[in-house]
Amino acid sequence: MRNTWMRLMSVFLLAAMLIGMVACADTQPEELPETTANAPADAGTTEAIVPETTELNAENILGPKNFGGETLTIYARKYNGAWSSDLLVEDEDGTVVNNAIYKRNAKLSSIYSVNFEQIESGKRDCLDDFIKVISSGDTTIHATYLGLTDAATAAQRGYLHDITKLDNINLEGEWWTQSLNKAWSIGNKQYFATGAITTIDDQAIRTMFFNKEIIAEHSLKTIYDLVYDNEWVYEKFFEYSEIAYKDDGDGQVSLADTFGACAQTTLGFMMTMGSGEMLASKDADDYPIIAATSAATRFIDVVTYLTEKIAGNKAIYQGDDQVIRDLFGNNQSLFYAEVLMHAQTMRVNYDVDFGIIPMPKYNSDQDNYYQYSTGRNTTVVAFPNTATGDDLDMGTFIIEAMAIESVNTVKPAYYDICLKGRYAGDAKDVDMLDIVTTSVATDYAEIYAWGSFHSTVQNAITSGAPIASILKKNSVAAEKVMKKTIDDFMKLN
Repeated sequence: MRNTWMRLMSVFLLAAMLIGMVACADTQPEELPETTANAPADAGTTEAIVPETTELNAENILGPKNFGGETLTIYARKYNGAWSSDLLVEDEDGTVVNNAIYKRNAKLSSIYSVNFEQIESGKRDCLDDFIKVISSGDTTIHATYLGLTDAATAAQRGYLHDITKLDNINLEGEWWTQSLNKAWSIGNKQYFATGAITTIDDQAIRTMFFNKEIIAEHSLKTIYDLVYDNEWVYEKFFEYSEIAYKDDGDGQVSLADTFGACAQTTLGFMMTMGSGEMLASKDADDYPIIAATSAATRFIDVVTYLTEKIAGNKAIYQGDDQVIRDLFGNNQSLFYAEVLMHAQTMRVNYDVDFGIIPMPKYNSDQDNYYQYSTGRNTTVVAFPNTATGDDLDMGTFIIEAMAIESVNTVKPAYYDICLKGRYAGDAKDVDMLDIVTTSVATDYAEIYAWGSFHSTVQNAITSGAPIASILKKNSVAAEKVMKKTIDDFMKLN
């Protein structure tokens, strides 16, 4: 029944997708630099009409308010790179997402009599600079937009408010990502969140792309149908990868070959997360515990299988992001495991017929798909503890208003018009994107780098090291560092 429904929905979604392609394709997007582009990633024109409703907007949810022309100041990870803040833009520039952001903020500025200012970090990792500003006694920052790892560390050190205690923020609202709320709480407190307010959270999801021409060349069952039929599992991924590998004739593995899969050295951990296995989970009191121990039978089975299949496999190429991007873009790899942002890269900068799919399951008994999102790329909103009184009230109120307004402006501009409409190849990709963006997983052990546990497991898969003995040693070290993190949070008010 599920498979039939998804196929029927594909027919209806195709029409909507084609409309979106027209809306986004009028203006050729600029060439994307190194890691794709500065956010917001978008190639549309102002001709696109972003759907709005009267039911869900800031005024209906929050009511009226007048801040008398005060300025909301946001400290943001804003730099010349892929994961740069997309909360504020200077003006309309003819592209769909940029214009949606501008119009959202202009509307809020008008109805609440508030101005916006952004302090730019100038670099990707900006925790030290943020702490320096906060520690200086500067009380002008109302909100902050940081990388997830930076925000988590800032919270641990006591620089951020517990959002669950802030009156204006409703974390249960559909404008905040509920699955990540559950993942990021600690001791039933939460210090940062993400959702409709930004597009970076979706762009940072690590998932899978596949080459349709290579599938057709080998007369393989399409990956879409494998997903529909609950057959998209590790075994099929490696089977297809072996079939697709083609030596260029010299008998040596080289960049002239055609590979079954290409990825950065994160592939093993991406696929481990795809199984639903985590390094850390939660106890009954909502505190992290190390889950990947020498007693974690399924985790060991998953990693052992991946180690046997990945280490030394000539069909699997792991390397620099630009190299693997070119391999897939030049039709030299069946699979490409990377961030969802590269749907735009491939559609705009390369001539490759590709599809978007979730990471494979471990086996068909697995209930759900899981897509890994790293602490370094994902970006989140938080509130510095130096913001108090009226300043905190304005900061939380306007950020909540931005999140609410984004549901019917920024989110459909990026997700429906650009991602589904332009960067998706066909209606089946729309089905896949709905799976991908609703199955995101993050891991506290990776976010906090507890005992370098994440890197150790990842490297073991690549090198072929036995995982059971590694877990016996490293899980203990990770647990020690984790307890220090928990102790720090328990000391906070």
